[in-house]
Amino acid sequence: MASINVKVPNGMKKEIDHFLETHPYYLNKSELVRDALRHIMHEEQKLSAETLRVIEERKEQVEKDEDSTLSEVREELDG
Repeated sequence: MASINVKVPNGMKKEIDHFLETHPYYLNKSELVRDALRHIMHEEQKLSAETLRVIEERKEQVEKDEDSTLSEVREELDG
């Protein structure tokens, strides 16, 4: 396995330590981080093609300074 170092704010470290105390099935910080990364990396694959299309359109609008409201985005996603 490869090793990486991650710096986190002191407050976040306290939150991580508390999380590990209350979730004993994670034996250590490495297991917690690996699980979190797996979740993040695979979450994008769960988005529908339509949702990904809307996200890309919104990115383009932001780059062109064409704003949309949250209501408009939700309405488009809901069809």
